[in-house]
Amino acid sequence: MNSGKDVLKYLREEGKNLEIPKSLEPEQMEKMLKQKTAQNTANKYRVRKIYHNFAAVAACLCVILLGIGAFSLWGGKNIEIKQNDKSVQSETLEDNAIEEAAATGISYPKINYEDIYAAMSTTWENNNYIYRGEMPEGASVEEAIPEAPAADMEQEKQMAANAMKDEFGKTNVQTVGVDEGDIVKNDGRYLYQKIQVEENESFKWKIQIIDTKDGLKEVALIDGIDGLIEFYVWEDVLVVVEEKYLDTAARKMGNDVIACYDALYFDNYYHEITFFDIQDRSNPTGIKRFTLQGQYTSSRIADGYFYGFSKYYANPGEGKADYDAYIPKVDGACLKADRIYLPEETNVTSYLVLVAIDLRNPVEFTDTTGIVSGGDLYYVSPDHIFVADSKNMERKEGWNSNNTSLLKFSYSDGKFALQAMGEVKGQLEGSFSLDEYENHLRVVTTVREYQYQEIFDDRTGESIGSNIVNDRQSNALYVLDDKLDMVGKIEGLARNEQIYSARFMGNTGYFVTFRQVDPLFTVDLINPSEPKILSELKVSGFSEYLHIYGDDRLLGIGMEADEETGRQQGMKLSMFDVSDKTNVSEISKKNLKNYEYSEALYNHRAVMISAGKNIFGFEAEGYKDGFYRDYMVYTYENEEFVQKLKISVKNKEGKFAISSRGTFIGDTFYLLLTDGTVRSYDLNSGKMIESLEP
Repeated sequence: MNSGKDVLKYLREEGKNLEIPKSLEPEQMEKMLKQKTAQNTANKYRVRKIYHNFAAVAACLCVILLGIGAFSLWGGKNIEIKQNDKSVQSETLEDNAIEEAAATGISYPKINYEDIYAAMSTTWENNNYIYRGEMPEGASVEEAIPEAPAADMEQEKQMAANAMKDEFGKTNVQTVGVDEGDIVKNDGRYLYQKIQVEENESFKWKIQIIDTKDGLKEVALIDGIDGLIEFYVWEDVLVVVEEKYLDTAARKMGNDVIACYDALYFDNYYHEITFFDIQDRSNPTGIKRFTLQGQYTSSRIADGYFYGFSKYYANPGEGKADYDAYIPKVDGACLKADRIYLPEETNVTSYLVLVAIDLRNPVEFTDTTGIVSGGDLYYVSPDHIFVADSKNMERKEGWNSNNTSLLKFSYSDGKFALQAMGEVKGQLEGSFSLDEYENHLRVVTTVREYQYQEIFDDRTGESIGSNIVNDRQSNALYVLDDKLDMVGKIEGLARNEQIYSARFMGNTGYFVTFRQVDPLFTVDLINPSEPKILSELKVSGFSEYLHIYGDDRLLGIGMEADEETGRQQGMKLSMFDVSDKTNVSEISKKNLKNYEYSEALYNHRAVMISAGKNIFGFEAEGYKDGFYRDYMVYTYENEEFVQKLKISVKNKEGKFAISSRGTFIGDTFYLLLTDGTVRSYDLNSGKMIESLEP
């Protein structure tokens, strides 16, 4: 797939295989679109940018009715859902609330919904919108939380000891202490994974819970979560995120009727956040389900709170009184006007929506807030949430660059406060291009600049547009203060190349650019106002992911490439010696020439890694005399990469699973396949211990 059209064609073909259940009663169910979340292995590394741009388009695959009246738990238990009352709140911010907000950050100006409508109207003028479906209301789980079972002291001691020694695999996150959602979790005894199960000739997503004590045993299978994106395990609470789509009237395109929306119709997205009590792992019990309008983008857990981020696309509806059309809903109620920040100048019709929930009592939001913004790239430090929004370039005379605007929120005790807004030249490769340290934000970007020339009609002399007459590309590093004002920068780096990866460690930054060779830049950030390039190491290929591997080692996972042509030659592992920041060297490399793609190249959570235990692993695939896909586990010994395990990702029927993840507890490695297969291996001998088959 080499273009967006190819991706869309593929998605539409996949959607033909979905079937509509026949057992849903109309009076109990409302029509919704069901997400096709199976990750396709054909999305190769070279189209990773397309993957990012079209991730939302995958929603179009779903045309299945989904009941919202109840959801089913393992063991056939149903939990009744109560509909919340609709409410529209158009109050403006009280004076005392303004003063309180100003003390903690940027105050939200007094506005009402009509002000928002007026600000968006200009942008809507040239857009066409179609029928919008009814939004499902928020729902609460009416079943009481069960009493805690008798304490398993052995289990508690084991989990505590493992946590202290870091002897079990955890989700690979960007920020220590800030957890990220994933499709596999490990608490030191129990394993949790997102699996796909075939039922009645259709596929459904579920969460499988496996007990590793005294062998592998499936103890629960949570059902009714077909739109599953990712989940968390926090103490005895399971947090599940689902993305769903409203069933709307089919629209006509020429002579064809399209039964689903494409990427232009995001106003039909909504998502659900469901909390389960898992004190008894064999009997998960629902606590509360929250329903939020808009497209789920990301989330985090920190200090006992769940923080969710989403994007809501507004449309003009039936006019300014049609609040449901252009004001996002959280649990059935329009977001209050006093919790919406409307910039003085805006040309977007979308919102960034942030919600917070106390994990110790997840029955209501501790805070909800929104800002009219197009941002959807998140970085969460221990103290702040940063949101990046790539800006469209204006066509005018002279050199014009692509820019990124930045928003900074504080978050503490489940409360948000907008702290600052800023802007830098260029675009970010991903969240690792941002890092906060000692009240300064460090940003690395790829800057693309164009020179436009206005075109005039020969007869009338009127301007009829503009044309690109020159272009250039380089990279930059910016340092911003706590108000997001620029205090230091380095520009014009690695011309005609682009950022592929970045990593920061204290006062040192590392980032990789690539065209034909890989310059690994090391940056001194001790003086924020005067960042300095300490070294520029050129090696073959490039690193897509960088990981601090001990005090003086930096691990790179990427692709090997021909130094003359830049042609890729399979995956590559690199170990860099960064003990001397002025003379960084590549002391070890390993070319995995038979592997051409890995999820680890664009998703850091797909990398199982523990520098303390000296172990890392990932799934990779290739095609030589037939397709293959393996999970590989490595250690780093005597300045060499040593392969501990290489396991074919096939189930008992000899078919490849959609994907796999690896984790470990002590010296036992676990391979988890999305069909529900779990296998354990001895990390010392490499021998398989046990296999749990679905």
